[in-house]
Amino acid sequence: MSTNNNKDNLIASLRILNQMGASILSELTVEEIIENVYRHVNQLMDAYSFGIGIYNPETKYFDYTGARENDIKMPFFSIDAHSPERFSGWVFANKAEILINDFDKEYHRYLPKVITAMQGLEPASLMYVPIFINKEVAGILSVRTPVKNAYGPESLEILKTLAVFISKALENSRSPSVYNQAKTQLPKSYLLDPLSARELEVVNLLSKGLTNRDIADRLFISSSTVKTHTLRIYQKLEVANRTQAIVKAKEYRLII
Repeated sequence: MSTNNNKDNLIASLRILNQMGASILSELTVEEIIENVYRHVNQLMDAYSFGIGIYNPETKYFDYTGARENDIKMPFFSIDAHSPERFSGWVFANKAEILINDFDKEYHRYLPKVITAMQGLEPASLMYVPIFINKEVAGILSVRTPVKNAYGPESLEILKTLAVFISKALENSRSPSVYNQAKTQLPKSYLLDPLSARELEVVNLLSKGLTNRDIADRLFISSSTVKTHTLRIYQKLEVANRTQAIVKAKEYRLII
């Protein structure tokens, strides 16, 4: 019975995650993206404290707008992206995620000394995940809670998948062609069964003219798996071939 419950919970989480991704990709501004993610993230994990920091290459800080704690919107703040004494600095330097379930016992894995939170509570559990654009850290997605042992490997994978969706949404928001378009209203049929993070990667590579073999090599999967993803893309976008899939994906602003 427990195994069935875990499977049902996983399926429910994946459904919520994919619907979140589809909704995120329809947004144009960073503020809209943050609002959208926050509305849903607590359905997937304990996000007592939640924030998305966007890297500012001019100041070399992560700028946090619209961060939340206990459902209260926090004032704007920035954190040095290169500080070795902050978790954000570790993520930026190592291009890797952080998972802590007992702050007092585990912080030393990432930091030289204990720190106090710049905003809000002192967490017991936390996760930080980099948001990549063109293989560079463009932002950080973080959740924190005063509860110990709040996050497992599944929570981390969910947050990493969210980071993929947010990355694509940020790319869209920075594209001049997107700013010049009216906001596309995604059809309800797509929102009920949107492309997964992996399917978004595949359709993006399809748009670049890569073959199944090329995509398989790029994503470290088999050609047959690429074919399965491609057929699912056709089904979800209600198209019959690659060209139609690429056109529809651009119409929905899933790719640029």
